[in-house]
Amino acid sequence: MNVIRSVFLVFAALVALVGIAGAQYTNALTFANITVSPNPVVAGSNVTIRFQLYNSYNSWLYNVNLQPEGTYPLLNVSPIKGIQIGTLNSGLTGNYFNYTFTVPNSTPSGTYALTFLATYFVYGPSGVVVSSSSLPVNFHVQNNPDVRVLASNPTPSTLYTGYNQTINLVIENDGYGTARNVSVSVHGEQGLNILSSVTTFFVPNLTEGSAATEPVLVAAQGGGSPYIMAGITYYSSDLKQRFSTTQRINLSVAPAAQFSINSSSSSIVPGATDVPAHFTLTNTGNTNAIGLQLSLETPYPITPVASTAYVANLAPGESENLTFLVSVDTQGVPGNYPVTLYEQWKQQNGAPDQQFTGSSNYYIKVGKESTSIYYLIAAMVVAIAIIVAALRMLNKRGRLQFGARRKKAINSNAKK
Repeated sequence: MNVIRSVFLVFAALVALVGIAGAQYTNALTFANITVSPNPVVAGSNVTIRFQLYNSYNSWLYNVNLQPEGTYPLLNVSPIKGIQIGTLNSGLTGNYFNYTFTVPNSTPSGTYALTFLATYFVYGPSGVVVSSSSLPVNFHVQNNPDVRVLASNPTPSTLYTGYNQTINLVIENDGYGTARNVSVSVHGEQGLNILSSVTTFFVPNLTEGSAATEPVLVAAQGGGSPYIMAGITYYSSDLKQRFSTTQRINLSVAPAAQFSINSSSSSIVPGATDVPAHFTLTNTGNTNAIGLQLSLETPYPITPVASTAYVANLAPGESENLTFLVSVDTQGVPGNYPVTLYEQWKQQNGAPDQQFTGSSNYYIKVGKESTSIYYLIAAMVVAIAIIVAALRMLNKRGRLQFGARRKKAINSNAKK
């Protein structure tokens, strides 16, 4: 029993000695003069790590082997080819070593570490000792390229409910290298309508850091947070890699006043001068119109005489009766003529010097001249003529009767 115990103690001591010896040779190797090319590393392309090795141990290292290790998505192939170094003397080796591998094109932009596990053995006082060193290399990977789309003016000061406005879409390349055959298709969501006839944009080349601007006419109905969905496809500079992504472009819409008009004016006839044209203006929007100035524009044969009006404040849902003076050419043809009412106002959610503008369309009816007036005038003329004739006849009859009576009286006096 004592013999077995003695043998076990000797074996344990040998294991401990070997472990201690191995530990003292751990990380005996380090990298020196490391370069990574290209810098930054481009996803989808080859990268070369160039380095020298430094042996900090005071003896030779034998059967040196470097095995690279990395986590997905930096390395996604197995097994990975290693580097056979062989024998290394102490100190800095004069040889440079190169390790080249391909970074997958799906690797997102970011900083990554590629670790080389170096294994070797040494001849120590107690015999051959196997040990290792961990040699990390850090570098930045830039996805190739990175195209995104954003709105250059999405704030409430430029986008208001119910109005057609232009949003500038900026297509920019924030990646590394040139993006080729960039295609962007857009459509509106959450109450946002794209009114432009062209909704797909093509940029042949978009170099690193450059941008292209495309205007889009939009109309937002209601408030909230509408957005534009952009489908983007593009290729790498060598046309070997195709990228595809969908982006959401959030917009902010502010309340705005809107107007509708209808007419309550009576029919206006050709030849009318300085006659009133009445309209009823209603704020159909969702905020007050302050200092509302209105201007009426009419086509021939209608000519505005007093064509402006002013309303101090018009709240949502409120109406205001407006009166303009117009004249109609005598040669005008009866019919419905379109007129435009231009509005200019301010809002509480706008800048102090910001003027809002809009226009509303309606019509003015030009009717036929009534013939009843002529009949009335003619009747009056006839009546007057009859009255004059009657008066003349009565006057003549009176004179005749007066003459007869006078003659009779004269004859009677003569007989006496």
